Amino acid sequence: MPDTPMVNLADHSAYGLELEMSLLLPSSAPAPWGAAVHEAARILVDQPWEQGSRASVDLCTLSLLLFARTHGGDRVARDVPVTELREALSGPADREPRIVDEIDRELTKSGQGYDPAARQSRPLWSIFNAVRDQYGGSIGASLLADDIEPPAPGPSPMRASAARLAQFLTAYPEQAREQATAPAVAPGPLTIESDRIQIVTAKSLRPLRCSQGDPVRMVRVDGPEATFECEQGHTSGHWELEAARVRMAAARATGAHPSVQGKYQLPDLLVGSTELPRHSDPRQANVFLREPEHPIVGRDDIFARINRLIDERS
Repeated sequence: MPDTPMVNLADHSAYGLELEMSLLLPSSAPAPWGAAVHEAARILVDQPWEQGSRASVDLCTLSLLLFARTHGGDRVARDVPVTELREALSGPADREPRIVDEIDRELTKSGQGYDPAARQSRPLWSIFNAVRDQYGGSIGASLLADDIEPPAPGPSPMRASAARLAQFLTAYPEQAREQATAPAVAPGPLTIESDRIQIVTAKSLRPLRCSQGDPVRMVRVDGPEATFECEQGHTSGHWELEAARVRMAAARATGAHPSVQGKYQLPDLLVGSTELPRHSDPRQANVFLREPEHPIVGRDDIFARINRLIDERS
């Protein structure tokens, strides 16, 4: 297990700047992308990073814009003036921002754009596609059914983000940028190996399995993507396996920062389901795991018996 500093996790850690940065820093991204994320974080470091905050979308938008303006190597992200960023983000609030086309074009030039021949989307394209999506992720599902009319497009997360950033940068002094510092978050994967990896909801504990029904023994997070590998070597993703939730599960199990990188071996890993808020502690959110307010007389071994049943079924 890596030698990592221990931290005292609070609820807001699930939405902290360090964690949000780690979700934008896949190991395969080019160097200018890492510099763009760190510079965007430096500018936004004093924004509210908490549950319900839209700062994570703003971090994505500003990072993408800085990358689009610097990936060619003629300048670095720190050299892009605030006035230039504000001008690029300004525009009518009733339409998608101008930077959408610019970012799309520059991602393609950098080799990080959409490739229809590729089996998987490139990480930067996935990040961009999530914030510029006007369909709330529903367009793919509607195309699978002939009798469902495709949904109408709506405002993308990037549209509101561009307006917020333009307003924020209007009153943002250049000297504040020079004095700001952002967390030093390194790109790279987090890998957890465990004999028992479970998805936890409020009322259930389910061993994570692959599509063939084999138990999963390893999960890996790299930037925004979370994948797993079962004991038979099948590698895939799962709709309930989110990168942020895996990182929070690892942080609770190890005491490390949620943005930690490296490889860990743990006896078990409890990953909160997407049904639960990201900050939820599975041991407190699940009816079987949390401590009862009034102990049940004569049933002191109930949790041990539940764990045995889970082991027998996995």
